[in-house]
Amino acid sequence: QSLFVRAAVSGVIHEGALAAALTSLVILIFLGSWRSTVIIATSIPLSVLGAVMALAALGETLNIMTLGGLALAVGILVDEATVAVENIHVQLQTTDSVALAVWRGITETAVPRLLAMLCILAVFIPSFAMQGAARALFVPLALAVGFAMIASYVLSSTLVPVLSVWLLRGHERAAAHV
Repeated sequence: QSLFVRAAVSGVIHEGALAAALTSLVILIFLGSWRSTVIIATSIPLSVLGAVMALAALGETLNIMTLGGLALAVGILVDEATVAVENIHVQLQTTDSVALAVWRGITETAVPRLLAMLCILAVFIPSFAMQGAARALFVPLALAVGFAMIASYVLSSTLVPVLSVWLLRGHERAAAHV
């Protein structure tokens, strides 16, 4: 099984790197800010790390199903931070204060991001009612996706605003005139 797990780990790393690179490119093209790119790219591996730590706390191992869940979640993980950063950029156009723009941007998107996350997580609830082998396969996958999404939401509500205040300071008017 170690060959399969190593291949799955490699796949998750590859998918994470690809998602980070493509998202970074899109953010760089549309927002024109390498600083925003750094903020979003930082949140992806930290979300995966948070999910792995939560899985370990529950006694789950890294296996093909949990790694498959993490690979599945990588595309979704990007959304939380991207929505938050994009709205911060919108707020930067209407205010002179980076801290105020960050506060407005995060508070405006907090509930919609939470509801989107809960809707996606609701899809995995039936896996907890399964029995036998199906339960043994799909519950770890559901937990991996769930923990990764929860970590992503928490990071986009805490780390992203802090990094935004630090990295976007002094560039609020430059961003507003682009």
